[in-house]
Amino acid sequence: MTLVKKSFSSLAQALVWALSASSTIAFADQHADGKSADEKTVDKQVEVISIFGQRNQLETATGSAFIVDQQALEQFEFDDIHRVLQSVPGVYLREEDGYGLRPNIGLRGATTERSSKVALMEDGILIAPAPYAAPAAYYFPLMSRMSQVEVFKGPSAIKYGPNTVGGAINMLSRQIVSTAEPAQGQLDLAYGEDNYQKAHGYYSGHHQATDLGTFGYLVEALTINSDGFKELDTGGNTGFHKNEFLAKVNFAPKNSDYYQLWQFKLGYSEEVSHESYLGLSDGDFQKTPYRRYAASQNDKMDWEHYQFQLSHYIELDGNTSIYTQAYRRDFDRDWDKFNNFNTNRSMQTILSSPDTGLNALFMEVLTGQRDSLTAQENLIFTLNDRQYYSQGIESKLLWDGRWLNADLALDIGLRLHQDQVDRHHRADQYLMRNQQLELAGVAQQTAIENKDTATAIASYINANLDFGDVNVTAGLRVEHINGEAKDKLIGTETDVTDTVVLPGFGVFYRINEQLGALFGVNKGYVPNSPGQETNIDPEESWNYEFGLRYSDNGLQAQMIGFFNDYTNLKGTCTFSSGCDQTLDQEFNGGAVEVFGIEANLNTEFVLSQSLTMPISIAYTYTDAEFQNEFQSYFSQWGHVQAGDPLPYLPENQLSIEIALAHENWRAALLFKHLDAMPEAAGYGTELEGMMTEQLQQLDFSAWYQVYPELKAYFKLDNVTDEAALVSRRPFGARSGKPRQAMVGVKYSF
Repeated sequence: MTLVKKSFSSLAQALVWALSASSTIAFADQHADGKSADEKTVDKQVEVISIFGQRNQLETATGSAFIVDQQALEQFEFDDIHRVLQSVPGVYLREEDGYGLRPNIGLRGATTERSSKVALMEDGILIAPAPYAAPAAYYFPLMSRMSQVEVFKGPSAIKYGPNTVGGAINMLSRQIVSTAEPAQGQLDLAYGEDNYQKAHGYYSGHHQATDLGTFGYLVEALTINSDGFKELDTGGNTGFHKNEFLAKVNFAPKNSDYYQLWQFKLGYSEEVSHESYLGLSDGDFQKTPYRRYAASQNDKMDWEHYQFQLSHYIELDGNTSIYTQAYRRDFDRDWDKFNNFNTNRSMQTILSSPDTGLNALFMEVLTGQRDSLTAQENLIFTLNDRQYYSQGIESKLLWDGRWLNADLALDIGLRLHQDQVDRHHRADQYLMRNQQLELAGVAQQTAIENKDTATAIASYINANLDFGDVNVTAGLRVEHINGEAKDKLIGTETDVTDTVVLPGFGVFYRINEQLGALFGVNKGYVPNSPGQETNIDPEESWNYEFGLRYSDNGLQAQMIGFFNDYTNLKGTCTFSSGCDQTLDQEFNGGAVEVFGIEANLNTEFVLSQSLTMPISIAYTYTDAEFQNEFQSYFSQWGHVQAGDPLPYLPENQLSIEIALAHENWRAALLFKHLDAMPEAAGYGTELEGMMTEQLQQLDFSAWYQVYPELKAYFKLDNVTDEAALVSRRPFGARSGKPRQAMVGVKYSF
């Protein structure tokens, strides 16, 4: 273990060296054949960092596959990943703050809680602050700098662990222009309601020198700000600002026996958001859904994120290539927020029955109608200070050839990874005085001080055989994970090691030129976080799917039935899940069955020589039930009986996009329907029998090409100003974003 830790220290030093060395890289000319190295390799590199790429065409993919391309991303100019993914079948979303700052994404029954059971990636690298030790996605990049979002569910998910139950989401950042393209850039400025402001710019180019090779570069900066749509009882800002900076450097050497491409990527992000876990009572929500109680006036999240990535692609011959990435990510967050009163009574209990007994007295203090009078009415605020890092090196070998009279594409990958979370939570007591918060004069207490570290060696092999009418995919993933947990308050340390083998298999059969059938099966797995009790089992499942895919000129359609058979489902106690017990404690949920249907259709009607009507429809049906009876202290379960549904999984969800498209303009309407969802599974728990509200939401967007270099756009989110109750977690009822209008311009040069 000491040797592994030293190796990671050396890796970090190497990345720092690479940053300083990149400024000394020289540039080069073209290869002898007249085509530059980066022209020959840039497409291949994009293919490797993409889940799909050219090796897994969507038409013959052996699993459920969906791409949100750059045109779709730019049509609605969504900053919120929830709204980007709402048109993807088989994706479940639970809103929390209305802006998607800390998204809750699930795939095929995997819980939406902080997207912790989905393999989230940017350019093929896991982006959760600590993907093994603490996978909750408190960090998430801004969508405006992404060029593509890929969603994959099924057998090939085994390539993108550690979480393989639901699937994988990969976001591709903007690529450096190749030498075949001129240098180019863009400036994007927008303004909207709630003082929404966006400024986004990038520039990418290349330079050729005579001696060494070709040099390419990209610089990108993005800032988004808003005053927020919620209204504090005391007035004040409920919004946020986020800034991101990204730089990339490519180098393709000239005098090499092989085509090669080096890339260094550097990124910095920061956020300050005046967000709270405190919601409203149902009664107050019905009257003023965008209200914020006075007790949450000091709540603020403040974080910084750094990423360093050094990549190398080499093409050994026409059939063999190797792609290697060394990476380091650091995430430092402070979240100062109201948690509870100085009592054992939970906030859910107070907000669920706000007019009875002591609850009514607590509500008066919560809203600032009355000052704190007793020690029990002191308000507990915690500063949740956490530092994360995630680092590693992974290499993928890709080989194309012939075997058994079939085209064979073989992927082999190996990753050495380590991540860590260091928690330091401190609690202060405040008094409510004239609707303002004052320190109560009670000594600060340390609530949590611990450190969890995970080290993993992961490998996979995945083979795709194309026989013409039959396309077969078979793969195997092996993970060896060591978890270390150190509780600094009580002085305990635990060390747990686990090894898991995860197979996957899929087949696509081309019935005719337009129609094909697919079948897939894979083993799903979510590892335990460090420090769990010995009776907590990892989350495991067998996942099956069968479907049809149709593609013919202007019509593409797909329908897939899926069945996830869990031997054990896990729940995790976090503040965001509405839990106020031992944080990050995991719970066994036993056997669960999730089955459903995913369907999507894309077509285009030609209305005239210059006008078309594109239409996209996505539908998901889901039935998810526990298969056994048990008693759990997890806040979302309670006493569960066989047949109880899983929380926050809608039975039906539907997305319809209809557009009018012209060469110089395009206008689109996007409709979303989401069934009401249960907030808890069993009885004898808070929010028992409670449901979210049905959501029907309409978004509009349009753009017009004023000049070849200038585009103007307009968008109206939530056209009907829907104020549905989307969740009562973490603590109290909350809504999504109200109607928001925004205008912007893009200048390309």
